[in-house]
Amino acid sequence: MKNKTKYYSVGQVSKICNVSANTLRFYDKIGLIHPNKIGENNYRFYSKETLTYIPVIKYYKQMGFSLEEIKEIVDENSFVLHEKLFKEKSDKLKEMKDSIYKKYAAIEGWLQLITEAEMIRKNDVRQVSLKYVQPSTFCCMEQHFNYNYKEAIINIDFTNYIESIGNEAAGVLMLNFPSIDKKLNKEESSVTVMQQLVLATTGKTQTKIFGGQVFASCYHLGPHETIENTYLKILQWASENQYTCAAESYERFLIDYWTTKNPDFFVTEILVQVEKLL
Repeated sequence: MKNKTKYYSVGQVSKICNVSANTLRFYDKIGLIHPNKIGENNYRFYSKETLTYIPVIKYYKQMGFSLEEIKEIVDENSFVLHEKLFKEKSDKLKEMKDSIYKKYAAIEGWLQLITEAEMIRKNDVRQVSLKYVQPSTFCCMEQHFNYNYKEAIINIDFTNYIESIGNEAAGVLMLNFPSIDKKLNKEESSVTVMQQLVLATTGKTQTKIFGGQVFASCYHLGPHETIENTYLKILQWASENQYTCAAESYERFLIDYWTTKNPDFFVTEILVQVEKLL
C-alpha cells in the first residue's frame, strides 16, 4: 500500500521553511511554486517535495538572482543555460565588488587622513621627530611646479592620467621635490606628484617606490605659503642632532583643498630622509 501524500498548509509551510505567506502567494502568482492542492475556501496546500524548492530559491536569491531568473533556472534542465546564467551573474557581481571596493578604499583612506590630521591639530604636534617609513608603491607623474599648491594638489592632469589607465587613486597625495635648496629659494622646478592606487598597477603605470628609510618628520599646520618655516625647523634640528639631510623632500597632504577652503586648517607632513653622522 502506497504511503498517503502529506500536505502542508500555507501557515505550516511558513513555519517549516521560514518564509511568509505573502511570499508563497507571490511565488504562486509568478509561477515559481504552485500549491499541490486547493482545499475548501480556496486554502492552499503543498507537498513535502514542493517544499524542497524553497531552500533552492533562497540559495539562488542569496547569489543575487532575480525571481524571474530563478524560475528560468528551476524550470530548465539544460546545464548550458545554467552555465550561461551563472557566468553572467558572476561577471555582474564582480563589477559590483570592484565598484564597492573602490568606494570603500577611497572613503577609508580619506578617513585615516582626517583622523590623523585631527590628532595632530588637537595635540598641536609641531616638533621634529624621526620616523621609519615602510616602502610603498605610488603612481606618479612629473610636472612643472610654480608654487601654485592648489593646482598641484587638485591636479587635473594627474587625475586624467589615472583615469586613462583604468584605475582610481585613494589615500594621501604627496609631492616629491628634488631640491630642498630650490624649494627654500622658491625657484621653479619639477615636482613628482604621487598617490597610491586602488587597483594593482600594471607594467604601463608610472610608479615610484617611497619609503624604506628613516626620515625627519615635521607637521606643518596652516597655509602652504609658510611651509618653508617647517623646512628650516627640520634643517636646524638635523644640524643640532648630527644628522645629514638628503637633497630631496616629500610633502604629504593630510588636510588640504580637497577637504576645506580654509588654509588655516591645512595639515601637511614634511619628510626628509636623514642619516646619522659618524
